[in-house]
Amino acid sequence: MTASPTHPRRVVVYRIGSLGDTLVVLPAFHLVRRVFPQAHITLLTNVPVNARAAPMEAILQNTNLYDDILRYPTSLRGVSKLLELRKTLEAGLYDCLIYLAEPKGGILTSIRDYLFFRLCGIRRIIGVPFSRRTLRPVQLPDSELFTSETTRVLECIRRLGAVDPKDPKCWDLQLTPAEIGEAEAVLQSRGISGRFLAASVGTKIQPNDWEEQNWKRLIQRVASEFPELPLVLFGAGEEWERCERLMEMWSGPKANLCGVTSPRVSAATLRNAAVMVCHDSGPMHLAATMGVPCVAIFSARNPPGVWYPRGDSHTILYHRTPCWGCKLTMCVEQKKACILSITVDEVHAAVRKQVERALRAR
Repeated sequence: MTASPTHPRRVVVYRIGSLGDTLVVLPAFHLVRRVFPQAHITLLTNVPVNARAAPMEAILQNTNLYDDILRYPTSLRGVSKLLELRKTLEAGLYDCLIYLAEPKGGILTSIRDYLFFRLCGIRRIIGVPFSRRTLRPVQLPDSELFTSETTRVLECIRRLGAVDPKDPKCWDLQLTPAEIGEAEAVLQSRGISGRFLAASVGTKIQPNDWEEQNWKRLIQRVASEFPELPLVLFGAGEEWERCERLMEMWSGPKANLCGVTSPRVSAATLRNAAVMVCHDSGPMHLAATMGVPCVAIFSARNPPGVWYPRGDSHTILYHRTPCWGCKLTMCVEQKKACILSITVDEVHAAVRKQVERALRAR
C-alpha cells in the first residue's frame, strides 16, 4: 500500500544552519508536524563547520517535531558524495520534502536543489523558493525594515496552512521536566536565585563582534547601577575565557555557563532572565524564543529586520551605515564601522531601561 498524495508517510525536512537558524523557523517545524501528525519526519541538515555552532538536534531533541536526522557536510561537492547522499535519500522512500533552507545562491540554488531532490525519487516537494518574495528579504511598506527569515519561510510553505508567528505555541520548545530541573540545579549551585541579567558576548562571525573593551565598559556601568542583580553569561565553550574576564567587572552574584549547559537546558535557565543583552546570535534567538526581552547589538551586514529576534519587547541597536547589507563574514576595509559606531552609552541606556521595566513588572 502506498502513501496518499495528501498524507505522506515519510517526510524529509531540509534546513541547514545551527542554533539561530533553527529557532527562527520553529513555527514552520510546528506547522509540518501539525499537518502530518502521523508521518515519520526526517531532518536533513548539515554538519556544523564552526565549533561554536550547535547542531540542529541540540535544540529540537526531546520534541515531537522530528523522528530521526540525516546529516551531510556543507562542503559536499564531489560527485561520489552527491551520489552517496542521493542513494541514501532514495533508500528512505520519502513521499514528500519540505524545503526550509535559505537560498543563499538565489534562483540557481533553488533550481539545482529542486532537480536534485526530484532525482532522489521525491515526487512531492514543497517550499522551494522561486518568487521574489521567497528568494530574498523584501522591504516592508512605509518602513526601513525587511521581512524576517521566519516570514519568508512561512511564505514558502503557505500551501500547508496559515500560521500566526505571534502565537506563543509556535515557539514551544517542549522542554522536559528533566531539562527544567537541570536548569534550576545549575543556577542553585552557583548561588543564583530570582531574576537575573543574562548576557551573551560571543559570535561566530567577526563583523558581529562589538568587541571586548566595549563589553567591559558596559558591564562596569550596569554593575554600579544594579549591584545586587545576578549576572549569568551564556555561550559556547570557546567563549568561556572572555566571559571570565568580563565577570571580573561584576560585583554581584554571577555565573559563567558558556559551554556548561546544552542549548535546551540554557533555554530552561533563561525562563528566569529579566533581560538578555547580546550580539545577533543563537543565544539571542534562544532568549527571544523563551519570551525574554533582549537588548540586541547588530552589525549591518544583513538588512534590518531579517534576523531580528521574534516579538515586540526588544531593543534593537542597528546603525544603517552606507555599506549596510554587505553580507561579509570578515570586515577589514570598513573596520566594522556599523557595529562599532554603536556606543556604550546607547547600549547602557537600553539595558537600564529594560532592566528597570522588568524589575517593575516583577
